[in-house]
Amino acid sequence: MKKRLRKKMYKEWEWYAVKVLYECNISGDPSPETIDKNYSNTHKAFEESIILVKAPSFDQAYGIAEIEAKKAEIHYLNPYDEMVEWKFVESIDCFNLFDEKLQSGTELYSRYLRVPKDISNKEVISHYYPETVVEEEVDYNFILRNKDFNLRSNSN
Repeated sequence: MKKRLRKKMYKEWEWYAVKVLYECNISGDPSPETIDKNYSNTHKAFEESIILVKAPSFDQAYGIAEIEAKKAEIHYLNPYDEMVEWKFVESIDCFNLFDEKLQSGTELYSRYLRVPKDISNKEVISHYYPETVVEEEVDYNFILRNKDFNLRSNSN
């Protein structure tokens, strides 16, 4: 009886998309023989991730997301023999998914941006999404934090 009641209650839970923030900490001294043209230690990296959570309320969705985000924390050595640690920082936002059924095209997250009328789309994009602005330089932080990249050996 209890199991059926729990299943019924679980079915009444709703889906939420919760935006969580991770921080990348790189520690240790790089191995001098591994340093190449891609090496840089001038920036700090963060990752926004939106995870899917089923919960009975916004507050509980935040709690469940925090547990899941902490489970996703990882650490590994980069090609420069430095320790890379991705740590959960905070749940940033929560969005209730109103669609009854999750399928292709289901909106997982949305936010509104309020800007002055005279601001161009290009300015909005460069301000709120600076990572999309094309620059001539390599994104060294991406290279250092990218786990797949770190599986390969260094080549000069």
